[in-house]
Amino acid sequence: MYTLGVRDHVMVAHSMKGEIFGLAQRLHGATYVVTVEVEREELDEHGIVLDIGLLRERLRHVLADLDYRNLDEHPAF
Repeated sequence: MYTLGVRDHVMVAHSMKGEIFGLAQRLHGATYVVTVEVEREELDEHGIVLDIGLLRERLRHVLADLDYRNLDEHPAF
């Protein structure tokens, strides 16, 4: 088994609902680290799992809509 992984991060603002969260009920920032790993049983014809640049680009594309956003206002949340 062969594995390729990339990691990126997003910085967001959000708040938590409910008294149990105390001061976190207020708007605050957070940084989330996201890791993606791709596994293959065999390497491709070039001897690689996947183009690392392509994987990094795809991850950035997925995270771009969340980066520097207020998640309280984001339609997905």
